[in-house]
Amino acid sequence: MTSDKDFAFDGHSPRLTSALYKQFCKNITKGLVSAMLAFSAIVLPAEASAEQVALRDFFERRQFINMKLSPDARHIAFSYEQGNEVRLAVMTAADRKIVNHFSFGDAMHVQEFIWATDQRLVMAVGKVTGYLDSDGRPTNLYASDINGDNRREIFEMASSRYALLHRLPKDPAHILIAKYHWADNGKGKVHRLNIENGRLDYTADEPSGDIRGLGADTEGRVRIAVETLEGKSEDDERTFLHVRGVGENKWTKLDLAAKRKRVAFQPVGFSADGQRAYFLSNFDQEKQDKLGLFEYDFQSKKVDLVHREADVDLAGPLLGANGEVLGVFHLGGRGEQLLMDDRVKHGQFINMLVQAFKGQHVSVTSYSDDGNQAIVRVRSDRNPGEFYLFDLNTRKAIFLEASLPKIKAKQMLDTEPVVIAANDGMRLHALMTRPASKSKQLPLIINVHGGPFGVTDFWGFHPESQFFASRGYAVLQVNYRGSGNRGSDFERAGYRQWGTRMQQDLVDATEWAIKEGIADPKRICIYGGSYGGYAALWGVIKDPDLYRCAVGIVGVYDLVQFRKGDGSDFNRLGGDYFERFMKARVGEDPEALRAASPVHHVDKIKAELFIIHGEKDVRVPVEHAYRLRDALKKVNKNFEWMIKPEGHGFYDVNNRVDMYTQVLAFFEKHIGKAQ
Repeated sequence: MTSDKDFAFDGHSPRLTSALYKQFCKNITKGLVSAMLAFSAIVLPAEASAEQVALRDFFERRQFINMKLSPDARHIAFSYEQGNEVRLAVMTAADRKIVNHFSFGDAMHVQEFIWATDQRLVMAVGKVTGYLDSDGRPTNLYASDINGDNRREIFEMASSRYALLHRLPKDPAHILIAKYHWADNGKGKVHRLNIENGRLDYTADEPSGDIRGLGADTEGRVRIAVETLEGKSEDDERTFLHVRGVGENKWTKLDLAAKRKRVAFQPVGFSADGQRAYFLSNFDQEKQDKLGLFEYDFQSKKVDLVHREADVDLAGPLLGANGEVLGVFHLGGRGEQLLMDDRVKHGQFINMLVQAFKGQHVSVTSYSDDGNQAIVRVRSDRNPGEFYLFDLNTRKAIFLEASLPKIKAKQMLDTEPVVIAANDGMRLHALMTRPASKSKQLPLIINVHGGPFGVTDFWGFHPESQFFASRGYAVLQVNYRGSGNRGSDFERAGYRQWGTRMQQDLVDATEWAIKEGIADPKRICIYGGSYGGYAALWGVIKDPDLYRCAVGIVGVYDLVQFRKGDGSDFNRLGGDYFERFMKARVGEDPEALRAASPVHHVDKIKAELFIIHGEKDVRVPVEHAYRLRDALKKVNKNFEWMIKPEGHGFYDVNNRVDMYTQVLAFFEKHIGKAQ
């Protein structure tokens, strides 16, 4: 359940394309489709080569991260990277003239933003010290007029968290938030937040109990809530759903006869008339759960399953201009959008976008208040992101900007979703990116994502994979057990499996690539950051003859140190919660943790090594790299070494260019490249 963790704005927008709807809406004119096709980055031939693209171009700062249209459609706000910051700017929609910029200082990132009114923005801002440190908490709220006047902090996340429940357009001085205060054991309480002076007014508009998630309907009425009762361990938690009808004060706890202990409930919205509430859940599945979309009908009092995918979670709702739920999307394979009703205006619009931008991810980032204009983001494995302004009445589509303008889709390579069987029968989802030649017996890089728990490598543009593939390498990204998007049971299957079952999944994926004829068994390297750095080092310890080389970036190399939280900002989770979190996922036996720590087994390593770390890393302190270095020196093991004045992953473009230049040279030296 994630609704109590994030700045959950009213932008649960559609994000992925769909192959489901073959029938194009008849009342959408061909003229609009033609216009959209003319502007879209249609999938291009796989034979195009990315060889000529400069290394720096893959890793440049994103000029446009997100764009949102003001309620009156007169302005566009957009976030962008500048140095080690993420800033916000406002431009006019008509001629794209810059009105103002908002910067919050060194390493401060505008992580999310909304238009509270036509003239005032609310921004969620947090400090991010490394490229892999993406959450940026604590995240405080700031508000400002678009000309910079009356700029102030309106919520400080020092001892509490928040989630936005509604923009309250009929009350322009306020937004509706849920506040989760540490002193109150993190219970959610509903407040009106004044965006002019930061004053909080408690509305007491939630049910009693340990409320961990709340949701409002399209009118801003709080009508769905998630209650979680903690036990001695995470396995003992119990979760319940509360609802109430339009105009009702009394809350009803739903008796859903859950078939599992740990139930996930994620409210996602309401129907346009407010008579149906929607939520994602796994309550009806005993094993191998996947999040499905459920509908609660306030008149019949019945709960019905609307849709569930067989092998992946549903990820979120598709919303109309007023926040009404139109459908749902998932992130499996190349992704898919599923509309419940494509006859309504914005359902037709989403359906049309899917058809016009086939083979790409399409998301509506924002609508104007009248629902007649929208900003659309288009992305794919070859396209880092493009933004378009659509007028639903005039049927005109205007290209706005590209996230990385030097990256051209025709020069990029295909990333193919694949399914791999682990040696115990578990299905593993993975992504394969290969050079344009699609030759056999290629040098292979196993690129392991960090996390590890709940994180997923989704289909899309991956600069690392594109860069290495353009230089002659096949790149395989494996969503090993413990990853997200496959249900709670799949994620929990990785708990306490550091160096064992999670690692074996990577071995099984490597052997799959060999059996498929993709990889030359004598030319394979394993590479990754954070947990991926751990897996890279443990890979050449566990299977010393499988990999010729390993690159560990900001990796965890001493699990005993990591388990204690020594020097890591992971300790910010707090005493009891930190202990429960680490006990469930990492373990508690010091001897077992020592046995799975690379720093204590370097004598088993045959492969060539490259160790990379940031000396300012607050997630995995650089001490991990120094301990590994000292252990390697004791056994006279040669290795390459790079330390930069960076955090958890290099953010400075020059440092990233230096790193990838040296890593590429390392790969070329030890496994060559495809001819």
